[in-house]
Amino acid sequence: MNVLSVCRDLPTDSSPQCGLFVFRRLDAMAELANVRAFNPQPWFPFIRPHKAQSPLPASKFKIDSAGMFYIPGVAKRFDSLWMQRCVDRWLDSLPASLVSGSILDAHFGYPEGVGCCNVAKRRGIPVFVTLRGLEVDLFQDSTRGPQLIKALRTTTGVIAVSHSLKHLAVKSGVPAEIITVIPNGVDSETFCPGEQSLARQLVGYRSQKKLVVSVGNLKRVKGHDLLIRAIASIRCRVDLNLVCIGSGVTSSWGVKLRRLAQELGVAEQIIFLGSKSPADVANWLRSADLFALASRREGCCNAVLEALSTGLPVVVTNAGDNGLIVKDPDCGRVVAIEDAIALGEAISDSLNSIFDRSNISVTMLGRTWSDVGKRVVDTIVAKTGVADYRIDP
Repeated sequence: MNVLSVCRDLPTDSSPQCGLFVFRRLDAMAELANVRAFNPQPWFPFIRPHKAQSPLPASKFKIDSAGMFYIPGVAKRFDSLWMQRCVDRWLDSLPASLVSGSILDAHFGYPEGVGCCNVAKRRGIPVFVTLRGLEVDLFQDSTRGPQLIKALRTTTGVIAVSHSLKHLAVKSGVPAEIITVIPNGVDSETFCPGEQSLARQLVGYRSQKKLVVSVGNLKRVKGHDLLIRAIASIRCRVDLNLVCIGSGVTSSWGVKLRRLAQELGVAEQIIFLGSKSPADVANWLRSADLFALASRREGCCNAVLEALSTGLPVVVTNAGDNGLIVKDPDCGRVVAIEDAIALGEAISDSLNSIFDRSNISVTMLGRTWSDVGKRVVDTIVAKTGVADYRIDP
């Protein structure tokens, strides 16, 4: 079975942390099917010239890359058209034996999903679209929302990484029977329990203060501003440091976050590390006393899964499927979205509670990427009737 996957977010030599959750699923699928991926790189003349990217050397599958024309910041309703043209050119460049009988696999509903659905309809090939969380806002967009809903109704199948995304898609008019929920997996070999004191030596954390770690790119949707306000609300009662791991430290939002921390008097307690490798993230999680994330929107949050897999208790907002993932109070606390005070109280309460890290880690068993890859391939086979065996092109 040939699976041709399309996603703008995939790790490359220059951006090795980008889209790892997509990469890992494709890597697992490549054990069961012939997978080839396409990584369109948005570009606009004189502003963002396209530079060829190289895939990670550990890939079990080939990743092709090409520039995809787009207009920065405006006319987003046309991005699906640019994506469609880009994917068409990619398919035309591949051997006919690879494209014939293939499955088109789009990650994210827009523009990948819409563009790939249009290509698949014209070429008469099956297409699957994975909803990953961005669609929460896109369904409500006046120009892109109708495109997305129309495209999803024509797919061979939709894969949602969370039950909340499936519910939203059905509410928006997508037939429930074509949607399969397959949550993200977790790399339990990297994200596993370990000795806290050793981990702190490895990351260089020498403070005696409680350590709270948050993992997520510095964007408004991840709620770091709420987390900073939460820390400020309990600073007189809890002596802690907050380490934020994720890209965007020098972005406009990153600057606003540092300014907010200064205004609230907690700047010395908050450390912005930027993007880190999975191994480094795992060591920070093992070093921590608590994981916290104040997301305003989620699909299936990998950072939460990885924290739990290391045995770290978590405090998260009820975004996406967080409430289902952290349904056991022995694993942490779930608070309302946009409630910084409740978030602060949950952090304070959790830091003063005793958790069994071994038991927390056990809750993530059965969530391996291999399991996820098999479920995806099984879903494709069930909905297309394509034989579940490898065909070498």
